[in-house]
Amino acid sequence: MAQVSIGSLSDFPEGTPTFAEADGTRLCIVRVGDTVHAICDDCPHAEASLSEGDFIAEDMAVECPLHGSAFNLESGDPDAPPATEAVQVFPVTIDGDDVLVEV
Repeated sequence: MAQVSIGSLSDFPEGTPTFAEADGTRLCIVRVGDTVHAICDDCPHAEASLSEGDFIAEDMAVECPLHGSAFNLESGDPDAPPATEAVQVFPVTIDGDDVLVEV
């Protein structure tokens, strides 16, 4: 796996799911303070874009905009049906102001 720059910290507003792409991989990026999380952007249930969903701070999850299942940013696990499959979680490194994702 290679680390790919997806932008700077300022490109990702805190608490707002944001779409990014790294080497053809679609990502949902969520910044929480100085920590940045990256998960697969495609919901495994309905193939909706998770970056169009809402961030749920108390659960550290992104809610799918189509059906309401939320995916944990650290494990990728869904919280409830109809989604039953986890999404992939990608390691993120911050180098100065540069956000690097391992894809």
